[in-house]
Amino acid sequence: MISILTGDARFAIEREIAAYKAEINSTWQHFNYHRFGSNELETAISLSRTAPFGSGKKVVVIENCNFKQFGEEGYKLLQCLPHLPETTHLIFVASAIDKRLKISQLLLKHGKLMEFPLFPPWRTDLIASSIANQAKDLNLRLSRDVVSYLAQAIGNDTTKAATELNKLAVFAQGNCPTKEQVRDLVPATSQTSLQLAEAVRLGKVTQTTTLLNELLARGEHPQAIVSTLITQFRTWLWVKSAIEGGMKKDMDIAQFCGVGNPKRMYFLRQEVRSLSLISLSQVLTKLLDLEIDLKGGADCHILLPTFLQVVHLFRVNLKIS
Repeated sequence: MISILTGDARFAIEREIAAYKAEINSTWQHFNYHRFGSNELETAISLSRTAPFGSGKKVVVIENCNFKQFGEEGYKLLQCLPHLPETTHLIFVASAIDKRLKISQLLLKHGKLMEFPLFPPWRTDLIASSIANQAKDLNLRLSRDVVSYLAQAIGNDTTKAATELNKLAVFAQGNCPTKEQVRDLVPATSQTSLQLAEAVRLGKVTQTTTLLNELLARGEHPQAIVSTLITQFRTWLWVKSAIEGGMKKDMDIAQFCGVGNPKRMYFLRQEVRSLSLISLSQVLTKLLDLEIDLKGGADCHILLPTFLQVVHLFRVNLKIS
């Protein structure tokens, strides 16, 4: 069996590998489970071609592959794939696979591709669904509002999600923990500059102030915070400009705005619907000026007054009293 595991959700990939490892006869597991770097392809393939020690299966993992690095020599080595013993499970792990490569086509012909992408941080619906499914696997009963809170608190960090859910399962002992208990056990430390941009866009004064203070207290660099906001507001400005300019198709707007995933356009359309081009332009100008000031030596104390000015622009735009 040959598997190609790709994606940035490292915890999910490791969980998949652990499931394969569990299929090995426990008596011989030490001898039949092997992990290699991508620079050790020849050794890994050579080991894959031999029978397992004792009885059962053998698992061989080749990590950090980009496939192009294997070159022509690697392509020749992999010609043996159709002839590997049925007892061998050969696993390639990579962030992504370029299906145009000759070596990739060979692997895909004889192996099974499994993709483990990280959910985008703005897809809290998908994150919440994943958390609910993981909780179910742990026999952990969580109410809908607790799942929603965890999605916000943990974000798309799959490793942290597993750790926190295991902690909650031990605490709950089959009961359904309250939201207050969950807040105490899993503090919302995943606030990001993207959440700050969202709070500013919605004209939320208190949330903007709280998020900024928490980011700074956590050691986030002021220039990094502002840079993220500039990127987000520039995207919103371009999307709004494209829509008002008459573009209809999500694919065309995504390409024009430099949005890599056209499926994100559904959410971007919702986000800019109530915003004006004028307010977006004014906000982006203020943020760019703020970035210049920070690069010129200004300290982080200038962030909050500027952000509150920006929030005020959106409150007026949204007619928030």
